[in-house]
Amino acid sequence: MSKNPRIARNVRLLVSPVPLVFSLAVFAIGCGSEEGATDEWESTPGTPAVSSPEFKVDSLMSETRRLKEQNDALAAENRNLTARAADLETRLNEAVKSPAPAATAPVGDVSSAYDAALSQFKSRNYEEATHQFQAILNAGGGDKLVDNCHYWIGESYYGMKRYNDAIKEFETVLGYPGSGKRPYAQLMIGNSYSALGDRESARDAYDKVVSGYPSSVIVEKAKEKLARMK
Repeated sequence: MSKNPRIARNVRLLVSPVPLVFSLAVFAIGCGSEEGATDEWESTPGTPAVSSPEFKVDSLMSETRRLKEQNDALAAENRNLTARAADLETRLNEAVKSPAPAATAPVGDVSSAYDAALSQFKSRNYEEATHQFQAILNAGGGDKLVDNCHYWIGESYYGMKRYNDAIKEFETVLGYPGSGKRPYAQLMIGNSYSALGDRESARDAYDKVVSGYPSSVIVEKAKEKLARMK
């Protein structure tokens, strides 16, 4: 190599930019990698969206309607119980005046057992309510309450989301021609089929409420449900 200082200095000037250019290239490559990572992060699916407000509102409205229907049924039951209590009181008074057959004692026991079972249902202890209503049926002492027991067993199954079992109990209620629970049972059959996703059977059940019990207070509810299914 030449010892000329001028030539050596020129060589150094030509060579010295190489590290700088190399550094800039590395920096550029690094930036490109970061940008690619950012794009990849941005394209990563996020946390699954929570249920929409509309879905929550619909669920709450459905639950509110179901609870209102139960409350209406309970109100009707309370009226029936008030009338039954008055009848029992009359019968007991007559029994005191003139000794009656021993059958009067079990009537009070059955009535108390029925009230206790209904209390369990009101407290949403559905499984216990089912057992207690079934015990009344098994005892065979509540002939006048058989349809009511089957109805509330059905309501209890419905509360436990055992819809097929509920339908069987409600259909049993329909087998008692003089039962005041028949229109309610028919409506609950529709509700049970609806909960199972069987819209056709649900619509048919609601239609039977409208056509079979035109004077019932729950006809309007059946009509509302039919309107929502269109």
